[in-house]
Amino acid sequence: MHKTAFVWDDRYLDYSFPGIHPFKSLRESMTKKILEERGAFHYIDLVKPDIIPEEMLYKVHSKEYVEFVKKKSEEGRGYLDDGDTPAFKGIFESALVRVSGTVTAVKLLDRYDHTINIGGGFHHAKYTSASGFCVFNDVALGIKIAEEKFNRIALVDIDGHHGDGTQILLANDPKVLKISLHMYHKGFFPGSGDVDEIGEGDAKGLTMNIPLPPGTADDMYLYAFNQVVVPKLNGFKPDLIVILNGGDSHFTDPLVELKLSNKGYLDLIRTLHKLAHNYNAKIVMTGGGGYNYESTAKIWALSTAELANLDFTEFLELEDCCYLASSEFTKKRVEEIVEKLKKIHGL
Repeated sequence: MHKTAFVWDDRYLDYSFPGIHPFKSLRESMTKKILEERGAFHYIDLVKPDIIPEEMLYKVHSKEYVEFVKKKSEEGRGYLDDGDTPAFKGIFESALVRVSGTVTAVKLLDRYDHTINIGGGFHHAKYTSASGFCVFNDVALGIKIAEEKFNRIALVDIDGHHGDGTQILLANDPKVLKISLHMYHKGFFPGSGDVDEIGEGDAKGLTMNIPLPPGTADDMYLYAFNQVVVPKLNGFKPDLIVILNGGDSHFTDPLVELKLSNKGYLDLIRTLHKLAHNYNAKIVMTGGGGYNYESTAKIWALSTAELANLDFTEFLELEDCCYLASSEFTKKRVEEIVEKLKKIHGL
């Protein structure tokens, strides 16, 4: 039996917004093609998701909101939020398939060490609303279901935008460590995720936000990760790590101004993979943002190859040529943020 499962449904491609909207499902189909061309599915099990009953959505969304999405899905016009997430005919069913993929990935952990659902990662959706191209929050739902089997779950979100929806939905959950590395700048969506957001109630201290300035490249992104994320994970010792692998922190992304290369992404995934084995933990990896479709597909394919321990000689040509460096101004700002985080979190 293979250790890694890749959850896939061709209906993922239906979740793609029309016109000039930046969210296109081309990313997912390109990733699958890259993996197919390299024979990855001889070593990784391809698993079709079991579609969840819509009542399961009520764990993280109100019934009224779910009914609203169904209504807009039938109408096929208007917006599900203030203007980022347009409705189209069938969006309810398309979103439900994507969410089902993450739920399936969690349930497969009974048989696999690592499961991957690049069709997931909708971390902006909130209890009563869509947000930022996200209809239903598969990440929060998957974690809620994982809590039936796992006692300490760490969410590591490397999407270029703050995972505000998952943070809110899991803010007071003491079984979940929420970590988000993201660009943070005045006027940048969603406007949250500063260092002082650390969780609520019994879960105070279990939210860690690493707000990075525009221009943060591999050197300082990895510096921040190794200085504060790794020690925080070592202190928590999760038995499940959920990775939200948004491709929009890449230097080619048109919506985010971070400068991570896919070599930097791979270093992050390799570190998390190694830590998971140190803790004897399982891994679920979802997708997320990513609006340069080719760059995002390469990131997801490389990350999948790492988690599945595939022969990397087949994937080397996908890697960017080199690591990228931050300016002296950006270096200083990131160092200041890291020092603040060390004090706040006692690292």
